[in-house]
Amino acid sequence: MLIGELAALTGATRKAIRLYEAQGLLPVPQRRGNYRVYQPLDVHLVSMIRRAQTVGFSLAELKELAVLKATSGSFPLAVAQQLIRQKQQHFQQELQRLQTLQQQLAQLDAELLQNYGAAPVSCT
Repeated sequence: MLIGELAALTGATRKAIRLYEAQGLLPVPQRRGNYRVYQPLDVHLVSMIRRAQTVGFSLAELKELAVLKATSGSFPLAVAQQLIRQKQQHFQQELQRLQTLQQQLAQLDAELLQNYGAAPVSCT
């Protein structure tokens, strides 16, 4: 299949597919003249890259998987699971940070209401 069909099947743009190739996330496709020719496996790879990006993975994080897959010939499931666990831990830390900020905002709101809520505030 040509790049347009791959793009249509995956929802990725042609530009994104070329970027995935340039970054080493997709194997270099065969050529038919000036046209790139993709395999059915490429549909799966592009779809997986796009899905991983939607849950917070960067292309740089995904490159490790692509390199390991290319060198071993099989998908490095254990590495992928480790990356997922690391991402989950990162999100948990971020969630805790946001909850702390939310508590601080609530405290600020309560202090403002206690100090300035009863009388009009003068800005002078």
